[in-house]
Amino acid sequence: MQEFTADLKHRMRGVWRDAELVDPNTHNNKLATYYSWFAIPFSINERMPINVPQYLHLDQPLSKHVMRNISKFRLRAHTLKVEAAAWLEDGSCVCDQCPGEDEHVQNEVHALLFCQDHQICELRKHFSFLYTPFFEDFSAAQPFLLQQVNNQLVHDFLSQQNTIYTFSFSF
Repeated sequence: MQEFTADLKHRMRGVWRDAELVDPNTHNNKLATYYSWFAIPFSINERMPINVPQYLHLDQPLSKHVMRNISKFRLRAHTLKVEAAAWLEDGSCVCDQCPGEDEHVQNEVHALLFCQDHQICELRKHFSFLYTPFFEDFSAAQPFLLQQVNNQLVHDFLSQQNTIYTFSFSF
């Protein structure tokens, strides 16, 4: 039984090792997106138990509605264009909320950091305390980013204790 468990853990980690090689900014791959932006890193010690997301075991539990919204966002089971396009034959991933002619893929990071839609910008202004420690060019006058950021910075931003919990009440 111990050999079976060890083999199963090794195979499961192999799936994540493969996802590590794919950039979610260039490939529409759910596993790569989850791994790069939302996953909790494995412990180096393979005997350690796998960690579950923090929002599942808070001292003051979240409502079922909020937990569902957080899970849907993290697992790419939402209505952003990047997910809808995967299900529609002629679906477009381009954000239909941004003004102008620039074509940006409407994914999780775009919605949280780059989208220039007025309502989303107002939300970012309201929760600016979450952004300013990570993004120096974020301000109330310009509540969106203009330049791409690396996946590690996105992961760190989304790993803040309050980020996704706060936004889940608002979206």
